[in-house]
Amino acid sequence: MSTATLAGHRVTHARVHLPAWGVWWAEVSIDEEAELAGRIPLNVADLALSGTVMSGGIGPKGRASYRLAGGAGGWGKSIAARSYANDAGLKAATVISDAASACGETLDAATLPTTRLGPAFVREAAPAARVLEQVVPEAWYVGEDGTTRIGKRTATSLTVPAAVSSVDRAVGAVALASDSIATIVPGITVEGLEAVDVLHELAPGAALRSMLWCAGIASTSRRLSAHRRILEQIDPRRRYRGVFEYRVVTQDGERLNLQPIRVSIGMPDIQRVPVRPGVSGARATVALGSRVLVSFIDADPARPAVLAFEDAEGDGFKPIQLEFDATTLIKLAAGVLGAARQTDAVQAGPFLGTIIGPCSLKVRIG
Repeated sequence: MSTATLAGHRVTHARVHLPAWGVWWAEVSIDEEAELAGRIPLNVADLALSGTVMSGGIGPKGRASYRLAGGAGGWGKSIAARSYANDAGLKAATVISDAASACGETLDAATLPTTRLGPAFVREAAPAARVLEQVVPEAWYVGEDGTTRIGKRTATSLTVPAAVSSVDRAVGAVALASDSIATIVPGITVEGLEAVDVLHELAPGAALRSMLWCAGIASTSRRLSAHRRILEQIDPRRRYRGVFEYRVVTQDGERLNLQPIRVSIGMPDIQRVPVRPGVSGARATVALGSRVLVSFIDADPARPAVLAFEDAEGDGFKPIQLEFDATTLIKLAAGVLGAARQTDAVQAGPFLGTIIGPCSLKVRIG
C-alpha cells in the first residue's frame, strides 16, 4: 500500500491534480486534528510536492481536511495595476518577474523568455496569473516543487512499472496503477497518448490510482477546452469583438486589401475592407505596407472596417495623398494661410491649402 503525509501527518485520502499548465492543486484529509497553514510539504508515494494551504481545517471525528495550491498560492491573488514603457522594447521577463514578486511566487530564472513585448505594456489590477496568460499563454506551470516555470512541460515516456487498467481513445483517457508516480506527470506518453491532465488519488483501503486525460480532444487542458467550447456556443462571435493589426497589401479604390501582422491571431487575409477614419470628409491613398487597425462593426464578421492608421512614429505614418472634402469654406490657421497656395492638386471649386513635404494635401470646397 502506498503511503502519504501532509506536513508529517498521515494522509487518509488525497486527490492531486496536475495540469499541463497553470497551478496544481490537491485535496487532502488527515486522521489528526492538526491546524495547518502556510507553505507545507505533501508526499504521496514517491511524489514530493510543495504547496500552500488555501482553505480547510479541523472537522468532525478527529480529522482535518485541506485544499492546497502549488507554490505560494499567489498566482490567484490580485495585484495592483502598473504600466511599463521602453522604446527599446520591454522585456517579457521584466513583466513576469514583477508579477511574481508582487504575488510572492518563485520563478525558475533559467526558463524566463528572452523575447520583448514592444514599447509598452499595461498591467491591469487583476489576479497575478492574468499577466502570465497574456504574456505566455498556456506556456507556464507551477512545478511539483512549487517553482513556477515558463514553457511547456517536458515530454517523457512511462518508465516505471505500472498496470494499465483501461484506455479510452475516444475521449483520450488512460487509467493506471503504480506505486511510483513521481514521473507520471503531464507530458508523459502512455499507450501512445500524451497526458495533459493527471489526477493521482489515494483512497482509504484502496491502491494508489492515476487517471490521465490526454492530448487530442484537449491540447493543453481538458477543463480549459471544455470552458472554451461552452463560450464559443454562448458567444459564437466573440473572436470578432477585438481590434486587430493588419498590413496594407494593396489599395483598391477606396478600399484596402490587408494581411494580418501576426498570423498567430488566427485571422485571415481580408480584401476590399472599407475605411472609416475618425475625421469626416477625409480620404487617403495610403502607403503600401503601412499598418492599420481593423475592427468588426457589431462583432459582425461581414462588416470589417479600418478604424485607425499608423502612429506618427511609424514608417507608414505619411500617406501618398491625403484629401479633405467639405461643402463650406474651410478656415485654416493664420500660420498656414501664409503658406497656402493653389496647386495642381485642385480638382474643382476654390482652394485653400498647402503641400507638406512629400505628402500631397488636397482640399476641395463646394
